[in-house]
Amino acid sequence: MTQHIANVDLDATAVLTIPSPGREGADAGPIATTEEFKAALLATRDWIGISPTQLQMLQAQCRAPDSTISAAQLAEQLKFKNFAAARLQYGTLARAVAEKLGYAPPQKGKGAVRWWFALSIGQDGHDDAGDGQLKWTMRPELVAALRAMKWA
Repeated sequence: MTQHIANVDLDATAVLTIPSPGREGADAGPIATTEEFKAALLATRDWIGISPTQLQMLQAQCRAPDSTISAAQLAEQLKFKNFAAARLQYGTLARAVAEKLGYAPPQKGKGAVRWWFALSIGQDGHDDAGDGQLKWTMRPELVAALRAMKWA
């Protein structure tokens, strides 16, 4: 069962659709404004919920130096069994936020959609070796939204 985050500003309800070309390197710039991220987070919370663990992940990344963290670091900080569990939780939340933003993240060839692009940019480029070491840098607009909402 997913718990919902309470005591948040409920005035932000509009969610705008942000077109995304979904090409390699096309998503390094802003994909949404701070207000759009706030609305998407609230809509996600109200739609499927944001678990306490997912909120802790956002907080850990937002509070990390330069808002940058890897899945392995998240797993260690939050006591996950392994980095794959952290990637799964992060990707699940990122996909929900992306859907509320109307954002289509890039896909590497015929591989999996990289949902994490909805929340972060890969610090060392777009390649993820799948070892949990890729550093995710949280999008500045998302950092601002989390701080404005007092979620981080």
